[in-house]
Amino acid sequence: MRRLVPVAGAVVLIAPLIVVALVVAPGDSAPPQPADPSAGMDGARPVIAPEARSLLDHAVEAAATTSYSGVQFVSAWSSSGTTSEVVDVDHEPGRGTTVRTDGTLASPARSMTLADAGTPSIDQTGGVGLLMSHYSLSVVGEDEVAGRPADVVVARRPGAPATAPDAARFWLDRESGLVLRREVYDRRGRTTRASAFVVVSIGSGRVLTGTGAQPWSSEINTVALSRMRDQGWRCPATLPGPLTLVDARRGGEDGRIVHLSYSDGIATVSVFAQRGRLDTDGLSEQRQAVIDGHEVWISGDVPRRVVWASGRTVYTVVADAPERTVEQVVAALPHHPAADGDTLGRLGRGLDRVASWFNPFS
Repeated sequence: MRRLVPVAGAVVLIAPLIVVALVVAPGDSAPPQPADPSAGMDGARPVIAPEARSLLDHAVEAAATTSYSGVQFVSAWSSSGTTSEVVDVDHEPGRGTTVRTDGTLASPARSMTLADAGTPSIDQTGGVGLLMSHYSLSVVGEDEVAGRPADVVVARRPGAPATAPDAARFWLDRESGLVLRREVYDRRGRTTRASAFVVVSIGSGRVLTGTGAQPWSSEINTVALSRMRDQGWRCPATLPGPLTLVDARRGGEDGRIVHLSYSDGIATVSVFAQRGRLDTDGLSEQRQAVIDGHEVWISGDVPRRVVWASGRTVYTVVADAPERTVEQVVAALPHHPAADGDTLGRLGRGLDRVASWFNPFS
């Protein structure tokens, strides 16, 4: 039976970090490079408590070896209001995670299988490694989630005063190590993303889509990425956030979509780019908006999708990140007058799965 209970400052459980799948066509201008992403206020470096490191390492191992199923409450906050959903989650190691919603009047029912991440092609530290390079981590106590004892790990911005808000909190199941709850906060302490299990069964999971989703096999390693840059492709090592380049791949039906993934260990965003002309008639489910003076089309909050055309390239950003971070990423990417090209009806179809490959705990 599904139980819907209030979750104080809901959490983004096992939500992917800001994976930015981004492709920049030759000739596009490069976004500004932010400061050293591992440095905090006044150049302070993260301080990692040994107990926190051990718990997070256990969480990574748990996601790779432990099946689970349950009901999760997910919320996102933006300038347009609060979006909340109750989703059914089934996870089977090596096969992926199936997420299903029953749908509402505003959002139709959907089912999606997220592939297991595998090893990133660029940054080999993984999500937890990025988390430890960007944030100070400590264990702040014990709690209970879905009736299960959990240890609470807090991530703080390096060098921030003791009174400053946390950046995120993770509730880790004491027995299995799985992440049962996650909250992300802005610099004012307001919750921006949140998810938590309200019902969970560990040791019981099933992926309902046969073989499940598979990551694109055409990896782009650091050598190939360097060649692309020499040929005029703008593939920045960092994006606003600051977000670090983690993974790069080619895929799609013709293998012509380039996907660069970025993360800071908490946020994930994916930007996809493909040559062509945007067919705005195919964007009936998205609302038109302006970001930093540029016309875009937006839909959803969990995750948020942003689509626009720049020259002969169509970009789709799929992000599980605070609204402000998404806006900064979109503004940093190319926005040139549209040019003629093959029409692309819905570049974003199916890219939700790709955008979820990189997970901090897998």
